[in-house]
Amino acid sequence: MKFDSHAHGMHAELDPVTNKRVPPVVPAWTDADGPVGSHIEGHRAMGIEGVLLLDPPEVTFPLKALLGDFVCHCPMVRMHESSREEILAIMERGASGIKFIAPMRPLGDEEYFPLYEAVRDAGGLAVFHTGYQNRNSFDPGGFMARPKYLRITDSRPAEIDRISRAFPGLKILMAHMGNPWWEEAFCVITQSPNVFADFSGGSALRVDMDYWKRLFAPNGKPALKALEKLCYGSDASMCHPGAFECQSMMDFYEDFYNAIGLPPELREKIDRGNIRSLLGLD
Repeated sequence: MKFDSHAHGMHAELDPVTNKRVPPVVPAWTDADGPVGSHIEGHRAMGIEGVLLLDPPEVTFPLKALLGDFVCHCPMVRMHESSREEILAIMERGASGIKFIAPMRPLGDEEYFPLYEAVRDAGGLAVFHTGYQNRNSFDPGGFMARPKYLRITDSRPAEIDRISRAFPGLKILMAHMGNPWWEEAFCVITQSPNVFADFSGGSALRVDMDYWKRLFAPNGKPALKALEKLCYGSDASMCHPGAFECQSMMDFYEDFYNAIGLPPELREKIDRGNIRSLLGLD
């Protein structure tokens, strides 16, 4: 079984004129969609025991209430507007951590340190979007718009390295393996005891498997310090009625395991053990 460390459940309507998503952002599943039992069982039949939702609080809290123990959540915040008090309030409501995405400054800027300190003090998980960001969501005019255009270099894995040095007691998950700064991300998870990473999103699938084999098993020798820091993550929509979108990422991870020749115990750690430990479930 797998526990998905990177899932979504939000919905925004499509503007028929611009063909772009528009606010507000709402839960993809509501009471009007009926019981969720068959949806959960369908994912578990695929091998997904649970998911970590990474959407705004107005999405994750209702979905947690609806889907119960199938869901853990780290709500995303608007970093340029957030505060230590907001982070602690979200954590006190039962969140497992916080997702940090679309910063207006580099992620490692000290202006954000009070936010990270709050997550650490609450014993939560800090999930960081790293690498490339799509153009439709957070840029001015997007359905989760920020006040300025994003600079993707503000979310490089090197920024996570600085955060891990400043907050060695903070549990960190680096989403998307820093796409396209894969090797930078590899160095960070290898050298930073408190940083883990996932391959979530579609970009990793489009990279030749020989590349991943060279990176994680140079000269045929598995880089265990890095491999032991990976988590299974899809970036799929897991809460839309009738949607079962994670098979391509499940196949990618299995191909990755087979290419490197990972033993069952390490596969289990990546599939579910690491993220469950980070979330305090085990």
